[in-house]
Amino acid sequence: MWLYRFIICLAIGIYFHVSVVTPVWAQYGQSAPKIEIAVVESTALSPQNSIDGRMVASHDLAIVAAIDGVVTLGAWREGDIVQKNDLIAEQDTAKIVMALDRLLLQQAETEQLILQTRTALDFERTLLDLAKEQTLLQQARRDRLTELAAENVIPKDRLDEASRTYLQSRQAEIQAQKTLAKLESDLVQTQIKSELIAVNIADARADIRSARLIAPASGQLASMTALDTGYFRQGEMIAQLRSPNSYEIEVDVPVALLGFLRQIKTISGSDATGAELTASFRSEIPQENQKTGTRPVRFIIISDLTPAMMADQARVRLNIPASDQQPVITIPSDAIIPYADGVYVFVVTADQVFRRNIAIGTTVADRIVVTDGLTAGEQIVTKGNEGLRDGMTVTIIEPPVKPSVVEPQ
Repeated sequence: MWLYRFIICLAIGIYFHVSVVTPVWAQYGQSAPKIEIAVVESTALSPQNSIDGRMVASHDLAIVAAIDGVVTLGAWREGDIVQKNDLIAEQDTAKIVMALDRLLLQQAETEQLILQTRTALDFERTLLDLAKEQTLLQQARRDRLTELAAENVIPKDRLDEASRTYLQSRQAEIQAQKTLAKLESDLVQTQIKSELIAVNIADARADIRSARLIAPASGQLASMTALDTGYFRQGEMIAQLRSPNSYEIEVDVPVALLGFLRQIKTISGSDATGAELTASFRSEIPQENQKTGTRPVRFIIISDLTPAMMADQARVRLNIPASDQQPVITIPSDAIIPYADGVYVFVVTADQVFRRNIAIGTTVADRIVVTDGLTAGEQIVTKGNEGLRDGMTVTIIEPPVKPSVVEPQ
């Protein structure tokens, strides 16, 4: 009887060993699943708050009518991206061109008149020189005859004739001086007129050039007053150009974070598509929202502007540091397995894996911050974790690598 009981107990023990103790993979003649693992790391990071912000334009470039006249637009519309020196619009210059033609004709006539006046001046200067010489000769003759008449050597009528001749020479000299003075005055006036005409010609040509309204920089047409064609007075707004350099990020930051934020050189973030960006603190606007306890803060964009950011009020998100660097636990994102109520990982102990639920926080590069459930130095499965079950025996195909260093934010 005791032998029968022994055999029954031995059979039960063998059954228990085979069905419970022996792993499932052994029941089917399969080898242990192969996995890759990583080490849970402790990294110094700044706790961060992801806060939504918006793109704002600090200033726009105005494109205004250069002259009074009709403006004709190109094929541009609001929101279009233009390059520097692109022709945005053109003003009618027909009247200016006609005025310029008249000015050029006047300039030619004036230059001809200046040439004629200078020739006349040269001639009058010669006549004046001759008149002066004649006056001196007649004066000397009169003086000599005056002495002779005083000695009764010559009759008095000869002295009278000499005096009249001298007076005529003197009058001729004076008239030559007046004519020369008038010609000199005329030349000055004509030269002044010529200079004014030249200024008007330069202005007309400048107006013709400026009537081609070109983009002063590359950017986006933020607004357009003119739609197709219309009359505009000089200085009236036609369009506003928003260059990439004019964009900034505005974020409503909790007042409690402002003190530490001012000390940070750069912060990270992303646009609406998830593309990464880098910005730096510029200034805060001293207008606190009493309901939310926040203030608007402006950030300068350091990285290249993405298309999703080139619009007023476009949504962005910045990772605002909350304090100095603190040690946090991080793991590779490949180790995380989601389920209905959260996420879990498989922790490796010897040659077995055990499921462990964890709580996670922000993403740092290609690693995830773990806020609860793991400690630094533990080993977790990063590849081959799809079909694992709690307590399963596994084969590690690669030893743990040295933890990589994650740069502090």
